[in-house]
Amino acid sequence: MEAHQHCDSKTSGSKVLTFEEQWPLLQAAVDKLINQIEEGIDNSIFSSEDYMSHYTIVHQLCTDRQGEKNSKLLYDQYKKVFEEYINSTVLPFLREKNDELLLMELVRRWSNYKTMTKWLSRLFHFLDRYYIPRWSLSSLEETSFLLFYDLVYEEMNRKVADAVLSMIDRDHAGEQTDLTLVNNVLAINMEIENASRKDDALLYPHAAPAWITSHSFKDYTFPEEANLHDNPTRSMKIKLKSSDGDVFEVDYSVAIMSQTIKQVIETGSAGETIPLYLVSSRMLAKVIEYCQKHNEASKFEDRTMNDDLKRWDDGLVEVDYATLFDLILTANYMEIRSLLDLASGKVADMIKGKSPEEIRKLFNIKDDFSPE
Repeated sequence: MEAHQHCDSKTSGSKVLTFEEQWPLLQAAVDKLINQIEEGIDNSIFSSEDYMSHYTIVHQLCTDRQGEKNSKLLYDQYKKVFEEYINSTVLPFLREKNDELLLMELVRRWSNYKTMTKWLSRLFHFLDRYYIPRWSLSSLEETSFLLFYDLVYEEMNRKVADAVLSMIDRDHAGEQTDLTLVNNVLAINMEIENASRKDDALLYPHAAPAWITSHSFKDYTFPEEANLHDNPTRSMKIKLKSSDGDVFEVDYSVAIMSQTIKQVIETGSAGETIPLYLVSSRMLAKVIEYCQKHNEASKFEDRTMNDDLKRWDDGLVEVDYATLFDLILTANYMEIRSLLDLASGKVADMIKGKSPEEIRKLFNIKDDFSPE
């Protein structure tokens, strides 16, 4: 069964599935991703519908009552996916290669690994927002790169270093050498160091610095991380579909105020309708209006306009409690930080100075705590 079918059922009020029930859906997405990367496909791996389905599963697991426990399980599984990929796919191919063929294989495997990291760090992005900062853990990208450092460096560093030094020696002897390959291998070190803040060299032979200087390596442009898809122009229209099935067409600049939508667009699905499984038409209309107002205001530096926008914002959150909480949930799901701060700030003002009992009455919260 497709992941988006589960998302649809959950928005209709059925019970929330457990981590054990949800993970197989995410594992299937991981398996699909790895298979297509290995086949040389690094863009348009997921449709916008599939991407948002997987993102929604992660979001719901992290915001469920068992959110803290689920977040830890997700983070652990995220690490396990990369560990298994390195041990089952990366290292076996590196072990059977030597010399220049080894370096070529390393560059190819690192490129695939970065693509895998880019996709999975998006699908699991909700962990980067709350769970990881709360526990001072490495970001998803850093976690992935550190695993490559720890597992590949531990076993392959000497062998790769010898291969690089051999090519450098051949270059000094006047033999024709693939300098681009050597540069690409050494660039891996720089990329991991930049992403993971490692200050000791990976796959970086001691004799390399002199060679780098003599060949102006410092001016070398590292291979760009392949974009999952070219960003659309600002004139492009983005279609958003609510959980009620209504489609809203908005300007690109308005759509990317939502980090969730921006990441979907960056995966290469901008031409498709992007489903927002947890957002009703009523809420989506409010959010779009908010984004349009703020997008337009950002083009000008006008005090009067800013004052008008402040009054408009105040009116937006001057609503009943149910609507206010829906607005918070929607802003959180779509990752619109300014709207989330606005709505959350309104709630903070409402409960300021009130007792727990008064807060329960204000928001009609039932006290289901029963002491043992």
